[in-house]
Amino acid sequence: MKVAEMTEEDLRSFIEQTFLDLVGDPDSGLELNEDFIARLTESIEDKTGRMTHEEFLNELKADRLV
Repeated sequence: MKVAEMTEEDLRSFIEQTFLDLVGDPDSGLELNEDFIARLTESIEDKTGRMTHEEFLNELKADRLV
């Protein structure tokens, strides 16, 4: 497939895959430590200050950022 025939998503995927092929995955082999997992779990359970994806997009639109 020629670049001119690619969709934007095809091109993004191609670039991402090419980058990973060249430099590898920088997170490969890493593990999450217990402290991080605990903080992540706490963050997920804490519902304060959250908004839906739609609310977030509406806020961006209101601020003319999208």
